[in-house]
Amino acid sequence: MIWTYSFCLVAGAVLIAFSLDNDGNGLDGGGFDGDGSGGNLSLLFSTPFWSFGLCGFGLCGLLMLLLSPKDSGFLSLFVASAMGLGMGWAASHVLRLMSRREADTLIRNDDLIGQQALVTLPITQVERGFVELRVRGSLIRRPALSNAGRLEEGTAVVVLASDEYTLRVDRL
Repeated sequence: MIWTYSFCLVAGAVLIAFSLDNDGNGLDGGGFDGDGSGGNLSLLFSTPFWSFGLCGFGLCGLLMLLLSPKDSGFLSLFVASAMGLGMGWAASHVLRLMSRREADTLIRNDDLIGQQALVTLPITQVERGFVELRVRGSLIRRPALSNAGRLEEGTAVVVLASDEYTLRVDRL
């Protein structure tokens, strides 16, 4: 039985390692994309179910054989099977839920208002300069006009308004 558990642990680990391949150079050239999105029964045919299920079955079985009394072979098999099924179902279900989330990295003009920025090219009330600010993890460089007076390079400012492509800023 130790060989069965070892084989399942290694097979599950290999499948998980291939599914983590970000370059898309998995076995089929495009990575594994079976996320089980067709329903609860389709989870049984998804790669995450089998990857995590095999790995959980093998790991739990090996640990039960090594750490439990010698006469508990059936109990080890039962617990390892339950853990493998549970881990496979949980991994497939979590990955399916995560795939439904929408990523919204679009930066709108309203997102810029109230943000702190740094002047990178001097600004006056009538001559545009440039400011740099961080919004949603991105560094943005936008043209800006000053609300009051001249602002030199390196001045910390706050964005008061956004008119299409030009920001209105004031000293912080």
